Amino acid sequence: MQKCSREGRIIASNYFNYYKAFARSGIVEYHEGPVSWIIPRKGKNGPSLAFRIHLNEENAETELKALGRGIQKGEVPKLWIVTPDASPDHIIEIMERSGFRNLSGEDDEPAMLLRREDFLPYREENSRIICRSVSTMDDFRTWVDVVNTALHGWDMIDADHYFTWVQEEAVRIYLAETDGAVISTCATIQNGSTASLEFVSTLEQYRRKKAAALLSSFAIADLLNNGAETVTLSACGDSVHLYRRLGFQKIFNNTILEYQFVQEE
Repeated sequence: MQKCSREGRIIASNYFNYYKAFARSGIVEYHEGPVSWIIPRKGKNGPSLAFRIHLNEENAETELKALGRGIQKGEVPKLWIVTPDASPDHIIEIMERSGFRNLSGEDDEPAMLLRREDFLPYREENSRIICRSVSTMDDFRTWVDVVNTALHGWDMIDADHYFTWVQEEAVRIYLAETDGAVISTCATIQNGSTASLEFVSTLEQYRRKKAAALLSSFAIADLLNNGAETVTLSACGDSVHLYRRLGFQKIFNNTILEYQFVQEE
């Protein structure tokens, strides 16, 4: 497993803040321990993921076996993200021996970081796209609809439970619109001098019109004006090229493993 750099630790910490934010909805449970995770309450929708893995090397396999039983009962998520700060160092190999399958490829989902001095704002003359922040429930409902449609493909979040994000000082919600139609979204979460860019999405029929680039640049400028020195994100697919043009650099590749429900002997 790749060694965790200072930049890697910043990204992992921002992932942690992002995942925990879902628990503030009241319908997603957050568990903190040697392995932390979020999981929807029974009968509710929401993300399900384990993260921040810090197991004792001497009994890691025993702990993973117990967690595997929790997965089979629906009490623990079956998808886990392993960041470079995870321990022990060879945790991926231990997980693979314990019933997990590595879903990650060579460069599927790079974790990226932008330093203040590297920011390359995107501008487009005579653009009809308007970028602005979200403050009302009506705007937030529209934002949620676009996120669920364009980014997740299912109703992962809802406006009623997650409106708390709009009311939090550390979270800012943004949308881009043209001719009165909301076409693109993003959000930021700031923690002192570092922040993350999240929920970047554009409706399919409006893609390749630079809406995501304009909106992301708008949101990042707000962060830097508010004292952020670094901005992180998790990229995938064609979005990597967008983020590179804004000044982001890849720090590590995300590693996702899925539990395979092995039969115990």
